[in-house]
Amino acid sequence: MNLRKAIKTLIPIAVIAPIVVIGSWAATQFMIEETAGEEFCTSCHTMVPIGATYRADLHGGANNVGFAAKCVDCHVPHDNPLAYLFGKAVSGTHDAWAEMTYDLDAIDWQAKRKHPERFVYDSGCLHCHSNLEGATMANVKAFVAHKPYFLGKTERTCANCHAVGHKNLSRYLEGAGS
Repeated sequence: MNLRKAIKTLIPIAVIAPIVVIGSWAATQFMIEETAGEEFCTSCHTMVPIGATYRADLHGGANNVGFAAKCVDCHVPHDNPLAYLFGKAVSGTHDAWAEMTYDLDAIDWQAKRKHPERFVYDSGCLHCHSNLEGATMANVKAFVAHKPYFLGKTERTCANCHAVGHKNLSRYLEGAGS
């Protein structure tokens, strides 16, 4: 009799547990995707100039193939899935907290632009540009420019050398009074 009772107890758990797990995974994946791109990230008014210049940039879709990187492609680490999720959570929490508590007019966007390595992750660049190291080896000009990077002999990051992602952001910020 105890075996029947145990089976009656386990059957609902065996049915419900996978539904809860799959539902939780799907909800998490949906949330991660819905909060990854420009539409969500620029919904706060402090990010309006960031969104405008992103859309004018090659990485924002102003290219001949229509490809647009998502904000998280550049601004969240891609070293591994845990780093990605943790980085996304930290960044999102910081941005929400800042929007609610900071004096938004006092943000010095131009000063932030002097340290792009704090906001752009090489692992994000290399996530999309995974063929760069191989292509660099085949192109003498690119090889000379990137050799110290790939050999680990420089502190410079992708964002230190390549101003990408937000076309004419400095000019836009100056025009907006920031």
